[in-house]
Parts: sequence; C-alpha cells; structure tokens
Amino acid sequence: MAVLHDHGVRTSFPPEVIENAKEVSGAPVTLDGRLDLRDAVIFTVDGADSKDLDDAISVVKTDEGYELGVHIADVSHYVREDTPLDTEAFARGTSVYFSDMVVPMLPVELSNGICSLNGGVDRYALSAFMTIDNYGNIVDTMVEKTVIRSCLRGVYSELNDVISRGSRSQYYEKYSVLGDSLRDCIDLYKILAHKSHKRGAVELETTESKIVVDENKNPVKIVKRDRGLSERMIEQFMLAANEAVATWLYNKKMPCVYRVHEEPSEGKLTTLKVFAANAGLDGRALHEKNLKASALQGILEQAKAKGIDTVISTVVLRSMMKARYSDACSPHFGLAIDKYCHFTSPIRRYPDLCTHRIISDILEGRMDEHRRAYMQKFAAHAALASSENERRAMSAERDIEDLYRTVYMSSRIGQRYEGHVCSLTGFGMFVELDNTCEGLIPINTMHGYFTYNERNMTLQSKTRVYRLGDKVRVKIASADIISRRVYMELEY
Repeated sequence: MAVLHDHGVRTSFPPEVIENAKEVSGAPVTLDGRLDLRDAVIFTVDGADSKDLDDAISVVKTDEGYELGVHIADVSHYVREDTPLDTEAFARGTSVYFSDMVVPMLPVELSNGICSLNGGVDRYALSAFMTIDNYGNIVDTMVEKTVIRSCLRGVYSELNDVISRGSRSQYYEKYSVLGDSLRDCIDLYKILAHKSHKRGAVELETTESKIVVDENKNPVKIVKRDRGLSERMIEQFMLAANEAVATWLYNKKMPCVYRVHEEPSEGKLTTLKVFAANAGLDGRALHEKNLKASALQGILEQAKAKGIDTVISTVVLRSMMKARYSDACSPHFGLAIDKYCHFTSPIRRYPDLCTHRIISDILEGRMDEHRRAYMQKFAAHAALASSENERRAMSAERDIEDLYRTVYMSSRIGQRYEGHVCSLTGFGMFVELDNTCEGLIPINTMHGYFTYNERNMTLQSKTRVYRLGDKVRVKIASADIISRRVYMELEY
C-alpha cells in the first residue's frame, strides 16, 4: 500500500462513483436494436483466476478464408461521458495488477459484473467482424453493437490440455460445445502467426512469472508462466482486431486513440549492437538507415539457434522505445503494423473505452462535424493522460514485484543458485536467476580489480571478463527490503 501511495495510485472509489456504478449496472440487458448473437458459438478464454472477462471470440470458416469475430464488452454503454464513473476512469487510466490484488479502473459492479462476459448470460458488446483470407490478410471489417451470450468460460491451461491431448483430456467434454470452431480457431491462428512472423514483428522470448502469496500476503513461491498455444491464439486475434478497428476508423477519417511505437533511437541501439557483436551474431541489419522490426527479429532468431534467446530478448526489449498513445496515426514498430489502436480491453484501459465511445457515436449517428472536432480534441487529451497513467501503473507494478521478490529471497540467505548476467555497470553486475529474481554483485566483492568498459559492455580484470548473458553461480548474501534489492556473491 505504501508503494501504491508513493506512485499516486487510487485504491478506493468515491461514494458517488460507487453509486453511479450500482445505478447503471442494475438495468436489464435488452436487444434495443442491437444485432442478436446469443445463439452464435462465442466464447471467452482467460486465466483461471481472471474475473474481468472483456473479450470473446468466434471463428467461422468460409469459402474464401475465415470470419473472425472479436466481441468486446460494451463498457461505453455504462460509462457515459462526464459522469462520476467516467471522471474516475479517466483519472485512473488503467487497472493495476499485482500478485495478490487488482486495483481496477472501474468498480467491481462493472468490471466483475455487468461488463464481464460471463458464460450463459446476456451481455452488451461491440463486435468487430473481420473477413480474413487464407493468407491472413484482413480483407474487410464490420463493427456492430451486439448482444452476446458466451457459451463457454474457457481457461488457458484447460484449453492447452485439450489442444495437446484431444479426447484424452479431462476437459474434452467441456470444450466439445465448440464443435468445429476450435479447429478453425487453431487453423486461423497459425495463418495469422505466420503472417506476423513474415512481416518481421518482434517476438520476444521473455520469461514471465507469477508470485504466489499465502493467506498472510507473504510470497511463498515464484512460478514461471508458460504461454501455450491458446494464449498465443487469443493474442493474435486481439492484435488482428486492434489493427482492423484502427484501419476502419482511419479510413473513415474519424478520431481514434492510436497505439504508436517509434523505432529505436541510435543511442538505445548501441547496447544491442555491441551485444550482437560480442555474441558472434550478424548485426549488419541493425546498421541500416531505415531500421525495420525484422532486423531485431533476425537477431532474436540467431540468438535462439545459439540458445541465448532469453538473454537477447531482454537486451532487445531495453533497446526499444516505449509504446504510447496518440491521436495521430503512426506505425507500431515492434508489431510491424501501420495502423494500430487498443480496442479489446475497455474494462481495464481508458484508451479502449475512448475508442469505443467514438465507434458508438459513429454507429448511432451522432458523429457530425461538431462532434468529430470535439472527439478529436478529447482523443488527444485521453492519449496524453493515458500514456502517463500507464507509466505510473507499470512503475508501481514493477516496484511491488521487486518488493515481493526481495521478501521471497530474504528467507534464502546463504543459498546457492545459477543465473546469467543481465546487466553490467560501473558498480557491479546484476544477475537474474531462473526464478526471475534479480540481484546485484557489487564490484568491490569480486576477486580482482575490475573495470567497466562501456563501449564493449564488459566488466574486465586481468584474468576474467564478464559479458551480458554469461552464466554464473552465486550465493545470496543479503536482501534489503527497504531498497527492494537483493545482494549476491560470486561463487568461484
């Protein structure tokens, strides 16, 4: 809570916001001129502990390819402009997620209630229907206001088991309600993934983990998150919807809160170039005048062949600029997409909610010239505020994860681990363990006189050179919970 306070993250909702949420969430769901999709095979797939289910999918095989439907909770129906809910959501900008709690952008009456696409209940949605050919090209996009009824509350781990084991899976019967739809989903995913790889989108192999806490909020276990086929499938479908909606709005010359990502600056690329050279990778594409994402992806593929893809992914990530929101359309470098926005998570991100509001204005005939000019200015305002709120949330999430990892390692003083060098500085080197915990080996504890070579990114003595990615064996020396830092010693 101290970290949240330090970052200015709001942890409680004012009474008028709660009252507004209860008022709007109590109204029944009716067709009211919307497209009725309640009998369609539409389903959600999320983590087992997810409660804010804001995206559902449907896939139909056609003669020319596929129709992908991405159905997103119509949060803009409930969070109306200039209401207490809207003012609070704008101020928060995003939900903030931690190991043992969520600080939501919207009250639970909406985020876990009427806006959550729970199975077997009617829900308002904004549905993007994409006509996709057999090469993964989005040929046409249609957006509609709909009422859906999810036929299945899918879970990533269960669906991965069904995909890998088929009828031998204990979850096979549960997912049989999808019929041929699951096979079509997998086929479409493979086509989209191939197209994404072909255009050079950066595919980082970073290690994600989940910190498990006990009933007293103490971290007791750190487990790696495995991204199976179902996670990657949903991710590809959401990417397609975000690209399709951004293009749909751009072609209509309508406002939009775009998600943009500039190419890396020359300064940020320096470390990657040095690392690639030291690792014996062909980095010539990194020196081209007009850098493309495929150059970074090429480095990642070379590193994977050498078994150092996890390390190089960290270096590539640090070399890239931070993505941000903008009312002006600009390419997303990392995804290698010309037009991109966030449409798929309006429960937890304000830019998505703003884009939904613009779409609703278009579909309901309110987007005249005066309204368009107003929403263009509002999109710029929302983009700026949302970018700042995102940075604040990410910083809070990172600090709290560092705190939990430090607490976790504080009970392991004296234990020995293997890890790899993930950062080098003039005062020592940072080592990341297999459990994703990171620690500092101060330079004054290392045997010999070491100097830091900034150009070559090395720590070097007369007899030893340490580089990024080097495997080392360490002992946990201490853990400072106040500074959220673990200290290690090299094992020789």
